[in-house]
Amino acid sequence: MIKLSKITDYAVVILGILSSRAPKKYSTSILSQETGLQLPTVAKVCKLLSGAKLINSGRGVSGGYFCQTQPKDISVAEIVQAIDGPIAITACVDDSDEFCETQSMCLLSGNWNQANVAILDALKSVSLEDLLNPETFFKQKNENIVHNRNI
Repeated sequence: MIKLSKITDYAVVILGILSSRAPKKYSTSILSQETGLQLPTVAKVCKLLSGAKLINSGRGVSGGYFCQTQPKDISVAEIVQAIDGPIAITACVDDSDEFCETQSMCLLSGNWNQANVAILDALKSVSLEDLLNPETFFKQKNENIVHNRNI
């Protein structure tokens, strides 16, 4: 089973708040209260999202984390990569951080790239806005399916 980490799921929640309420700034303590997540978890997620340039931070009395990017312009792939690093379903795909011990004798060596690219493309095709407004997302996808059947 391919499964996203809990931290990635938390990142979607935090980024959803920040991007949908822009340009308002939030401290990690307020984000913790808003999400119900522990303060250290929120701080970790915000640091990772900030490092990936998905959110910004301001210092001082009126400081906090904020997002200048619209939810429609943030892909799920960007969020996953910000938290978990490169998307690689096996150790033998091009962008993997891991070394495959059997790569020299494996019949599938490099052939997983096609599947990995398909998953990456699928994650790129879903925006944060789609996750925040699933009825719009599914309505649009269903209309595309009906349109393609009529062609």
